[in-house]
Amino acid sequence: MYRRDTVSTLLAIAGSDNTGGAGIQADIKTASAFGVFASSAVTALTAQKENVICGLTPVSLDMIALQIDTLFQSFTPDAVKIGMIPSPEAVAIIAEKLTEYGARNIVVDPIIVSLEGENLKGKNLEIFQAIKERLFPISTLVTPNFEEALAITGLEKLESAKDFGKILYEKSGAPAVLLKGGDSKSEYCTDILFTDEDTRMFRQSKINASNTHGTGSVFSTAIACGLAKGFLLSKAVRMAKDYVSFAIQKGVDMRLSFGNGPLYLFDN
Repeated sequence: MYRRDTVSTLLAIAGSDNTGGAGIQADIKTASAFGVFASSAVTALTAQKENVICGLTPVSLDMIALQIDTLFQSFTPDAVKIGMIPSPEAVAIIAEKLTEYGARNIVVDPIIVSLEGENLKGKNLEIFQAIKERLFPISTLVTPNFEEALAITGLEKLESAKDFGKILYEKSGAPAVLLKGGDSKSEYCTDILFTDEDTRMFRQSKINASNTHGTGSVFSTAIACGLAKGFLLSKAVRMAKDYVSFAIQKGVDMRLSFGNGPLYLFDN
């Protein structure tokens, strides 16, 4: 099928987004743009429109486990990207399997999913807590946005970035945390990487665009692709940020949706 010694590989563990702009579909497209061979373990099927999840059907725990088992029995991925997970039980299965197989370069995008009309409460927070407890410790990088970062810290509002970052890093229990700044009201998009060694900021001017569906998923996957290709974490983040900016700018004039459309994910 392909020469394993010349192709970097990625395992994407996430839900399916029927719009093609996020989830497994965007993970595979992003990996292809980076020349990385993407495999997958689908955690749920969703029906979406206009950035709203209208329906969600979880994949059975046995099937999630079997997807991961059969993949690692074939080859060991160079990196793993984890996106949406539908239940605490699914989180536990994924954590057990990745630990069992010694998975490396794990990037966790701790997505908080709410169905149409739901608030952030109940089962969603149980899932998020399970991700924090089971997946953060075995990860290489965790990539929360502001809302997810507040959930990690337990704070109600974002304090100064520097002080907040220290709390976020300590509370996460992960070896590295990238606070994604795409949701900020600033004219710049500033992402901050926290590790035990230092803090690095990655800043670019915001692009005036409506086609931004899946930006967070694409960013995290692009980082995982950089790690799969052997780059250091800071360089992988820089490359991923450049790619996301390229994909947003290139997709400004695309008309694939009535509302908030996807990024341009055809090349790098």
